[in-house]
Amino acid sequence: MSNGRDENGRFTPGNPGGPGRPRRAIEAEYLAALSEVVTLDTWREIVTAAVERAKSGDARAREWIARYVLGSESTVLLNLAASELAEYTAETRIAERAEQYRLIQALAGVRPQRE
Repeated sequence: MSNGRDENGRFTPGNPGGPGRPRRAIEAEYLAALSEVVTLDTWREIVTAAVERAKSGDARAREWIARYVLGSESTVLLNLAASELAEYTAETRIAERAEQYRLIQALAGVRPQRE
């Protein structure tokens, strides 16, 4: 093909490809323009409307809110809640991680470093 692609549509060797992903400066300009149009008050109105729709049974509104509130890894929030219920402290979590690290090193045959 004459456009720098083979018969399957793939770029041929030496073809520079397309313009690629926009630079960060361009992304910043888009975000700045968006923040000028969508003010914090406007965003509050949008979220309030979505919450009302979710309460009235709109599944898409519930899913949208859940992605923002829980994130795509909702198990993280569940783990945090379980930790709080078990009254774990930061020190307890650090000690558990250290013990897990020591076990992993032992299984891998790595000798612990002496301090």
